[in-house]
Amino acid sequence: MASRAEILIAEDEPSARRGFRALFEGEGYAVRTARDGEEALAKFRESRPDAVLLDVMMPKMNGIIACAEIRKSDPLVPILFFTAMPSDVGAVRALGLGADDYIDKAKSPEELLARVAAVLRRASVIASDKRDKLSLGGVTVDFATMTASGDGVSEELTKSESFFLRLLASERGRCFSFDEIFAALRGEGYVGDDNAVRCIAKRLKAKLGRAGELIVNARGVGYKLVK
Repeated sequence: MASRAEILIAEDEPSARRGFRALFEGEGYAVRTARDGEEALAKFRESRPDAVLLDVMMPKMNGIIACAEIRKSDPLVPILFFTAMPSDVGAVRALGLGADDYIDKAKSPEELLARVAAVLRRASVIASDKRDKLSLGGVTVDFATMTASGDGVSEELTKSESFFLRLLASERGRCFSFDEIFAALRGEGYVGDDNAVRCIAKRLKAKLGRAGELIVNARGVGYKLVK
């Protein structure tokens, strides 16, 4: 049985909404639901749940816009998209848009529960990590606010970019494989998506300016943060 974490589920289809509520309440979660993106955003601001599940296509405000609005006020809360997107496209889009994962609605209830449990575990690990800042040349990365500043840089980082950099910094000089990086982003047991990792690395290096040169790609293997 799960701990009494609160999750917010935004789904416009009534029967699906009821089904998801029953599934997660059956595992011990406190569940709030929303019929569209606007209602989801309002309820998020009211209660600040532990995780948010957003249908991509919803009336009034779709899940992508709702995700962006939530990220403006809370860069760390786990957000997952409900989607029917093919996995090879979904991983790249979801991670790039600020979500922690995406869930194919056709997957089994057990997998839906496992995905939510995984992002909650990762959020707990990040919250307990006291290494809030990282110096990269003249740039300081603040993991608490997910910002990079100094040496002409003033940027906000996405959650995926922050997780990626925190992983590389945990063993500076070590080359992490694509699978290791993807597992850190999406949870243990997932097969790595090299293209998703490359997209995150490219965006992050651009944001860090000259300090981005410290993130090095070992062709065909993965990435490392050089000393």
